[in-house]
Amino acid sequence: MKVSYDLYAETNPAFVSFLLYRFVKNFSETSDDDPHVSLVFLAVPLAMSERLQDSFASTNAATGFLAWLNRFPECRVGLQKDVIQSRDITAAGLRAAVLSQLLDLSPDGTLSIGAAKKPPKNAKAKLPNSPKNAVARIERLAGWMSKAGGPALIFSALEVAP
Repeated sequence: MKVSYDLYAETNPAFVSFLLYRFVKNFSETSDDDPHVSLVFLAVPLAMSERLQDSFASTNAATGFLAWLNRFPECRVGLQKDVIQSRDITAAGLRAAVLSQLLDLSPDGTLSIGAAKKPPKNAKAKLPNSPKNAVARIERLAGWMSKAGGPALIFSALEVAP
């Protein structure tokens, strides 16, 4: 039997909303603050980029955002283009997450966990390797970004314009 890989499943708003849920959950667990909505437009393309897998594989939660960028400055190459190309996918996932009440968007632009039923804790384990790696990357980014400073510092460090 021949098995094919469905790349479009990873760009589905439901999957992106799951990524965003895991981002907000991990960010909030490692910080007293909730993440600003602008950060998801960086986190999604970084997490979904297969080309960055090696840079994440040689780190852990304690590495830190700026240390990761210092070790792997090539992560910035092409990132502005990736952010622009993934804007619609990220926005669709964000809309799905907010409309389904998986996430709440506050008037100050921060995201928090919503009132909807949460995805099962083992949902990540049931995914194929590529999407599972994307979830692991976004969780790592959430922890790092929660300790790195505000959105302006993160955008500046990545050399990306909002």
